[in-house]
Amino acid sequence: MDISVSGHKMNVGEALTEHAQDRLATISEKFFSRSIDAKSTFTKIGHLFHVDISMHPNQGINLQARADADDPYAAFEAAADRVEKQLRRYKRRLKNHHNAAHREVVVQLGRETVFRPEPEDAPDGPDGPEGPEGHVNGAADGSPADDASDQPLIIAETETRIPTVSVSDAVMLMDLAGTDALMFKNSKTGGHEVVFRRSDGNIGWISPKD
Repeated sequence: MDISVSGHKMNVGEALTEHAQDRLATISEKFFSRSIDAKSTFTKIGHLFHVDISMHPNQGINLQARADADDPYAAFEAAADRVEKQLRRYKRRLKNHHNAAHREVVVQLGRETVFRPEPEDAPDGPDGPEGPEGHVNGAADGSPADDASDQPLIIAETETRIPTVSVSDAVMLMDLAGTDALMFKNSKTGGHEVVFRRSDGNIGWISPKD
């Protein structure tokens, strides 16, 4: 397994790097016979140390955890404990669901784009929402203007993976990744659907209407 340890605004050091690599390797070997990669990033924020851990135990499974402490070792151990707790929690379920702990989840490559939101007080155009002489901003024939100003500002574009799984497994993968939403291809219907965490704590499921 490829394990990387890096620091942001701080020097991690050889001792801490070896400690993190050994700990992540032990966690991986404990729960999976094969793992793809793991990454631990240390960041110094004021007097606190922030640690992010991401691990890909198998294709299609993305696990993330984070923690803060006033000592880098303590922050790392807290994040590593969360990784281990999550894997222990899901180990039996992963094995029971079509032996998922030892098979590779089929994934489809997708693109994730991050937009910068427009300020709430942003003007609609140089002359207001209707433009000069009461016309809606756009081309002379009344069609919307194909202008760069009409496009949202793209902050970042990254490659993302869309797994082909059941709804229950999609919820499990969302929990493992520590995210609030997950797009997946339903292994039963073949359609692209979304599960997400609602503000009331329940799980939402969006699927195409027949």
